[in-house]
Amino acid sequence: MTGPQLRGALSTLAMVAVIGGAIGWALFRWAWASDAAGAALLLYVALEWSAISAGGKRMLAAALLAALAAAQFLPLPLQTLRHGMGESVFLVGLFTTLGMLRDSARTSRLIRRCGEQMVRQGPGRRYAALSLGSHLIALVLNFGVLALLGMMVAKGNTLSAANGDEIVKGIRKRRMMTAILRGFAMMTAWSPLAVSFAVIQQVVPGLAWWHLVSLQVVLALILMGWGWVLDRLDFPPHTRRLPPHRHKTQFRPILGLIALVAAIVVGAVALAEMLGVRLVVGAMIVVPLAAVIWLFAQQSGALLPRTALTFRLFVGHVCDSLPGFRSEVAMLGGAMFLGSVVAAFITPEDTAHAIALIPLPPVAVAVLLAWGVMVAAHAGISQLVTITLLGSALGSLSAAGINPLVLASGMLGAWALSICTTPVGAAVMSVARVAEVPVRTVSHTWNRRFVVVGALLLGVWMVALSLML
Repeated sequence: MTGPQLRGALSTLAMVAVIGGAIGWALFRWAWASDAAGAALLLYVALEWSAISAGGKRMLAAALLAALAAAQFLPLPLQTLRHGMGESVFLVGLFTTLGMLRDSARTSRLIRRCGEQMVRQGPGRRYAALSLGSHLIALVLNFGVLALLGMMVAKGNTLSAANGDEIVKGIRKRRMMTAILRGFAMMTAWSPLAVSFAVIQQVVPGLAWWHLVSLQVVLALILMGWGWVLDRLDFPPHTRRLPPHRHKTQFRPILGLIALVAAIVVGAVALAEMLGVRLVVGAMIVVPLAAVIWLFAQQSGALLPRTALTFRLFVGHVCDSLPGFRSEVAMLGGAMFLGSVVAAFITPEDTAHAIALIPLPPVAVAVLLAWGVMVAAHAGISQLVTITLLGSALGSLSAAGINPLVLASGMLGAWALSICTTPVGAAVMSVARVAEVPVRTVSHTWNRRFVVVGALLLGVWMVALSLML
C-alpha cells in the first residue's frame, strides 16, 4: 500500500469513527463517544491537511485561535472546548452521512433521466423545470446537484444548438445556471436533511420541527416563484430569437424521484420518533441504509453475488468520498467550533441587554438579525458562524415574545438566500466553475436583484408570521 493509499484508508477510518461517535452521543449521551469522535476528527484533519483548500485552512486557523483564547481567558476552558468539539463532530457526521446518498445517486439511471427531462424543456418552462428539479434532486445529492445538472446544461448548451447565435447561448447559460443554483439554495430553507436545518434546531429553543417544515415549504415556494418571475422579467417571451421548442415531458422518472425522497424522509421521521431523538439524528441513521439499498437496486443478478457487489461498491464509494470531503469538513467543522467557542465569551444576559437597547419592536430586531446573516455571508463570513454566534440572541428574542418559529424561519430563509450571493460559498464557486464565468458574475450580476428583493420578501414574511402565530 502506497503512502497516499494508507493516508486515505486512515482518513476513512477516522471519519467512520467520527460518524459512529456522533451517533453514539446523540442516541445514548455517551460522553466518551463524543470525545473519541473529536479525537478522530482531529486525526482526520491532520491526515488531510496538505490537501485542504486555502479557505478551509483559514477557517481551521481561526478555530485554533479561538481555542487558544478560550484556554487563556475563560474560567472553564476545557468544558467550552469539549462542547465546541462535540458540536463540530455532530455537524461533520451529519454532512458526511448525507454525502453517502450522493455516491449512490451518481450511478443512478433515475437521476440521469430526471436531469435530461429538465434540460430538454422549452425556454418558457425550462427555468421552472430546472429550478424545481434542482430543488428536488438536491434533497438527495446536496451540492452534487450543481455539478450534475450544471454539466448537463453545459454539454447541451452548444453553439450549434443555438443556431450559431452566441447571444442565445449566453442567455441560455445564465437562465439555466441561475435556475439550478436558486433551486438548490431554496432546498436549504426547509429540508430536514440540510445542514442548515440541523444548525437551526441547535440554536433556536423550543422548536417544533414539523411546524417549521410546513412553514418553510411555503417560504421556499414564494422565493422560488420570485425567481421565476425575475427570469420572465429579464427575458420576456417576445425577445426570443429562436422558434419555439417542443418536448414531451416524461413524468415517470420525476415521480420515481419524488417517491424515493419521500421514502427517505418518512424513514428518518419514523426512526426519530421511535427513538425519541431529533429528526436530523434519524436522518444520520437512515441515509446510509438508504444509500446501500439504492445501490443494491441498481445491480442485477443473483442475490448473493448482487449483495457482495453492492458491499464492494459501497465500501469503495466511502473510501473515495470520505477523504474527499476534507475541505468541506474543515469549513463546516471549523465554523461550528469557532461559533461555539466565541459564543462562550458572550453571555445571554449581555446579549439580552444589548437587544433591549435597540429602540425597535422585537420582530424588527429579528428581521435585522436575519438580514445581518446575509450581509455577513456577502462579506465572506459563513452563515454557520453568524447563526451560532446569534444563538443566545435568538433565545433572548424568544423570551421577549417572538415565536421561535419566526426566528427559525427568518434564519433559514436568510441562509438560503445568502447561498446565491456569497462570493466565497461553495455553491456559487461550483456554478461559476461549470459556467466558466467569474465568481462575481454569478453572485452579483446574476443574483443580486433576486437576493435583494428576496430579503425584502423575507422581512415581510417574518412580520406576517409574528402577527399570525
